[in-house]
Amino acid sequence: MKRLKIVINKLSGNGEKAYDKIILDKLKHRFPDEEYTVTEVIMIADEKDTFELDECDAVAVCGGDGTLSNALNIASKTGIDVLYFPYGTLNEFSGHMKKQGSDLTISEIGRVDSHQFVYVFASGSFTPIGYSTSNKSKKRFKWLAYIFKVFKEYKVYDMKAKLVADGKTDEGVYSLIMCLDSQRCFGFRFNRLYKFNDGLFHLLTIRTPKGHFKKFKIFFPLFRAFFIGFKKEYRSKNMTFKAVKNLEVELDKNYPFCLDGEKYYPGEKFIVSVQNSPSKIKVVL
Repeated sequence: MKRLKIVINKLSGNGEKAYDKIILDKLKHRFPDEEYTVTEVIMIADEKDTFELDECDAVAVCGGDGTLSNALNIASKTGIDVLYFPYGTLNEFSGHMKKQGSDLTISEIGRVDSHQFVYVFASGSFTPIGYSTSNKSKKRFKWLAYIFKVFKEYKVYDMKAKLVADGKTDEGVYSLIMCLDSQRCFGFRFNRLYKFNDGLFHLLTIRTPKGHFKKFKIFFPLFRAFFIGFKKEYRSKNMTFKAVKNLEVELDKNYPFCLDGEKYYPGEKFIVSVQNSPSKIKVVL
């Protein structure tokens, strides 16, 4: 009999729907051969609420991508199994998996030094939308809550960086640096190269335009990236999109990054990679 803890984030976009009876019914229906005994149901009702995952063999996470990311970082210490029930607003990590028609097991995870991420690690233009949109707005307006932030976060950044991707170096001033291990981000399904458990993530960089009218100039690469998307690797004078195994980053200062919807400061030097997850992640659709 496996000891199971259930974590329900009532603050997530659809968290109010994730009551324990619904989750328990899904567990029984989807995993009839597994013997789980629920030892605790943890309800997250405040942004300051925390939880522990000791004395259990598995955890059922009910919430958005940020909830999954937090639980996974805790679960990785012991390697317990993680069952993810998507109840977030956008569900970037799991949204594209519905086409598969069945539950999926994810065996790899993104890593920034000692921190793990499940789908995105990014800084620069538009990225604060991921962590600045309030839970209250997400619950009330759903995905529209992010749209309301678009114009506010339409900014040009000047991030001086040295990027060494699989031994190849690029240096410059960037307005966007994104490491993506998903088909989609911010609601845009633009990464058509994404494959499950391929040991890679995709690096998207957009250089800061020179001269005047920077907001006008950066519109075109942003449109190219998010609205047109990528069917293959792409490189131009101002933008790069490619598959990467290992990325060494050196910045001129400690910029804030969006790590699965949470604000995170990685420091001025860090390494981004994809590694085998200590925990088996089952996405329950």
